[in-house]
Amino acid sequence: MNKKYLTANSAWALLLAIFIIGIIHAPVAAENSKEIELQKIIVTNRRTPVGLSETTENVVVVNEEEIKQLPARDLSEVLNYIPGVYVEPGRGFGRATSVSIQGSDSRQVRVMIDGIPLNTQASGQVNPSKFPIEDIARIEVIKGSASSIWGSALGGVINIITKDTGNSLIPEGSITNTFAEFRTQKHSFDLSGKALGLGYYIFSSYMESGGNGPKDDILEKKSFGKLSYDLEEQGKITGSFGFSEGDVNSGVLPDNTWEAHPYRCQYGKVGWEGNVKDSNIRIDLKRSRQDIISDYFLSVDDEAPYLAIKSKDLLYQLSLNSSTRLRGKDLLVLGVDFDSDTLKSTYLTKAKNLKLQAPYANYSLKLNPWDFNFGLRYDRNSEFGQDISPSFGCVYHLGSREDTLIRLNISRAFNAPPLLWKYYIESLSGLTTNPDLGPERAMVYELGLESQPVARVWLKLSLYKADISDAISNAKNLEGKWIKKNFEEFRRQGIEAEVRLKLFEDLSFFGSGAFNDIENRTTGETVKDADSPRQSFDLGFEYKNKIGTCLYINGRYDYWNKTFDIFQPKDRKFIFDLKARQKVKNLTCFLNIYNIFDSEYWSDFYNPIPRRYFEGGFSIDW
Repeated sequence: MNKKYLTANSAWALLLAIFIIGIIHAPVAAENSKEIELQKIIVTNRRTPVGLSETTENVVVVNEEEIKQLPARDLSEVLNYIPGVYVEPGRGFGRATSVSIQGSDSRQVRVMIDGIPLNTQASGQVNPSKFPIEDIARIEVIKGSASSIWGSALGGVINIITKDTGNSLIPEGSITNTFAEFRTQKHSFDLSGKALGLGYYIFSSYMESGGNGPKDDILEKKSFGKLSYDLEEQGKITGSFGFSEGDVNSGVLPDNTWEAHPYRCQYGKVGWEGNVKDSNIRIDLKRSRQDIISDYFLSVDDEAPYLAIKSKDLLYQLSLNSSTRLRGKDLLVLGVDFDSDTLKSTYLTKAKNLKLQAPYANYSLKLNPWDFNFGLRYDRNSEFGQDISPSFGCVYHLGSREDTLIRLNISRAFNAPPLLWKYYIESLSGLTTNPDLGPERAMVYELGLESQPVARVWLKLSLYKADISDAISNAKNLEGKWIKKNFEEFRRQGIEAEVRLKLFEDLSFFGSGAFNDIENRTTGETVKDADSPRQSFDLGFEYKNKIGTCLYINGRYDYWNKTFDIFQPKDRKFIFDLKARQKVKNLTCFLNIYNIFDSEYWSDFYNPIPRRYFEGGFSIDW
């Protein structure tokens, strides 16, 4: 390996240097340290700002400071550290992944950036590894149904909220450089400020990796920009644009084949927000375009693919939203979404279009010690018909409003299949069309308890059940050909438990456990090969002091419940990762160690995770 890249010995030397610098400069760092509190205001579950303690849904918020302490380099890696959210492991950083919540299929999870939908009409999924984390202010996750506010979201919602524009005439920003094994390097910067009343924020990154063998290289470029202009009494105008582009190769697989997966993703929106009488009004025009290519090669020596699959998904969405406070404390939210989605694919003879209109209403009622919520949305889909999604939820506060909460939520949810599944061309895909294919529908029941019985202990318990009718899977028709088909009923149920203990002033322990069960109600059999593990556990420690030292260790155990064959998953073991970070004035040094105990691990035999490797770098703020 070239000397300019990090080796195992130099990684340990860097870790030692980080803490030596921290000790030497401790008094200076202590004077500049700031306590960062968990962001308590969220927008995803009501599409307007509300308090986290008022939510009747099971909502998780991960803020910017918490993201920085994780050994994560893209969105998929951050999500993998959230209990109840699952990202099936791949061959390493930058590889395509999919995300699921509480046993759901990945296409049943709605993923957005600032409310911009990213699920494609080709697969219904989102590859979160495409998106950077450096421009994220916080991530809001709804675990469970969110159809009464977001429509097609049977499994949950992940909404990435980007950083705001700056307020300072003198620009503020940072530069980060990272080096790792496998000839990997990543460079990024961001800048924010305000001039002549125009606020701005820009971000850009470049990453390349040689991988762990031939045809295993990656090249990624990502950028994001946001502008805002305050019209004072006339409101505020905001515009943003994001771009991700990558060339990602699979490496040589055990059968000597390999795959190339170049992609390009553009997303953005222009919006106005202001107050009209007693209501806050927001109008947003959103756009996303995703170009995805999959090239398949028979051998490492092939220069031309034997199979090439291309898709282009173009979405326009107009969203109108109004929120009004009633009686000074209740909240009424009214809105409507208009979607226009166009899909072009190798598997289609011509482009297909989908139109959607969806009005919704949400009312939050406060009757201390209760918070009630009533939701209703009507979706009219030009390809998959109509759906009405009501919901009811309540929160009961024991003691003070923050100490102990009991949550209950009941909702009717649906999930529309991707447009491609309805119009497959058999000669191209091997699947025949099924014009009768319809949405999956479910009744979802959620019950949760969240408590902080004493100052140093935090507990959370969540139970869920979803009875899914018209569940979609592969089946053979009367002619013996494969089609996508709606089945009678699946039941998805499970339990999650989380605990956080503050052992000392600077040291915390956290742990979680989850069990997911998916049953085919027609046959009574447990469904295997789902996107989520049957069992999952997290254990870890977090050390964080006032002189800028942070040490984070996380271990995760997943039992993926795959069908038994010669390529049995090699899972059911803890994989531990570590991040050490030291801040001295405007300089932050960090070291990541992945797969600390050098374990062999895979859920898919063809995509094992890398063995133990090291990554180090530094960031300069100004």
